[in-house]
Amino acid sequence: MRRNILNCISTIDELDVSAYNRLGLGVEIQDFTEPNLSEAEIEGLVLRYKCLFRDLKQPKSLHGPFLDLKPSSPDPMIRAISQQRYRKALQIATDLEADFIVFHSQINPQLNEPFLSDLNNRQSRDAWLEIIGHVPDFRGKIVIENVFERTPAMLKALIETIAVPTIQVNLDIGHSKLGPAPLEDWIRELKDHIAYIHLHSNNGIHDQHIKAPKEEIETLYRLLDRYDIHPAIALEYPVLDLEEEIRAFMAD
Repeated sequence: MRRNILNCISTIDELDVSAYNRLGLGVEIQDFTEPNLSEAEIEGLVLRYKCLFRDLKQPKSLHGPFLDLKPSSPDPMIRAISQQRYRKALQIATDLEADFIVFHSQINPQLNEPFLSDLNNRQSRDAWLEIIGHVPDFRGKIVIENVFERTPAMLKALIETIAVPTIQVNLDIGHSKLGPAPLEDWIRELKDHIAYIHLHSNNGIHDQHIKAPKEEIETLYRLLDRYDIHPAIALEYPVLDLEEEIRAFMAD
């Protein structure tokens, strides 16, 4: 089965549209995670990406901002600036006709008392309804990424509380590896919500974003087939030889 593969890039200068088209490869752009970009720099990047994306035939994804943000915060000032950042990113994704936009879950797994978890989920639902209400023209999927969660339970509860069909899960394989739950638990519990995957690996201690070894990729593919799900897979680690890397992933 042919997989839908994207490559993550940090800057626009890394994108060679002709090579991506030749390889049947999509792209996830991560320029807009940088919090210090000026409005002029953002506008310039959007115009440049619009030009490049006119010729790109494969899926396009954008990673939204995440540093020090909490759109469901009980503090109104933190909530306001966080939602402003999210709305801006969602508008950029709309302008670029992106198929996906990635946001972090912003879940603190230490705040696991049931009342607090439920409150956070309900406030997150309200925040997301507010955010997408301001950018109604976005036609892609919003995918929420696990970061600090130790198991899939908290992310599953969040997604099912938000309960918006276009808001789904980005399963980050490297982040899941830093907790005790095996990958099959994550896929089995979240299978109805997974639309996107960040693929990278680590030593089980640090979030290193290194290439996943062959056996980890084979395990992932086997589990995706077992649970009959077909998410887009974004390679979130430095790729030294794009053609060699992608041809291996495109192989059946």
